[in-house]
Amino acid sequence: MKLLYPLLAILMLPSLALADIYKYVDENGHVTFTNTPMKGAQRIYIDSISVIPAPAKSRAKSGGNTAPKVSTPSPGNFPKVDAATQKSRDSNRKQILQDELGSEKTALAGAKQALADAEGNRSADEKANPQRYVERLGRLREAVVTHEKNVTALNNELTRVR
Repeated sequence: MKLLYPLLAILMLPSLALADIYKYVDENGHVTFTNTPMKGAQRIYIDSISVIPAPAKSRAKSGGNTAPKVSTPSPGNFPKVDAATQKSRDSNRKQILQDELGSEKTALAGAKQALADAEGNRSADEKANPQRYVERLGRLREAVVTHEKNVTALNNELTRVR
C-alpha cells in the first residue's frame, strides 16, 4: 500500500507536464518553433489539445460500436456557396483533372517511347562509358514511373469528383 501512492503520483506527472511553445522569426524571415524561450520569440498559446479519433475500421475490428459521425457546424460568419456555384466549381475541377490526365497520358506515351528508343541505341560516348548509358536509362525509367503514378493519382482523384 505504501508503494501504491508514490506509483500513482509518478504515473500522474506526465499529465501535468505542459510545454510552452515559442515562435521566432529571424532577420531572413525564417520561422522557428521551439519549446525553449529565445530573445525576440513570441509565446504561442494553445487553448486545448486536439484529439483525432481512430478510423471506424479499427473500432469495428476491436468489437466496439462505431460512434455516429459528428459534423462540426460552420461558424456563423463563414462564407456560404450556393449549390449552382458549387456545381460549376466541381465541373470546372473535373474538366481541369481530365485535361491534366490527357496531358499526363501523352507525357507517359512519350516517356515510354523515349525509353524504348534509348534501349536499342547507344551513342559513341555511352559505348565508351557504359555507366552513362545505365544512368540515362535509369532517368528514362524514372520518368515513366513518375508519369504512371501521376496517371493513377489523377484517375483516383477523378473518381472522387462529384
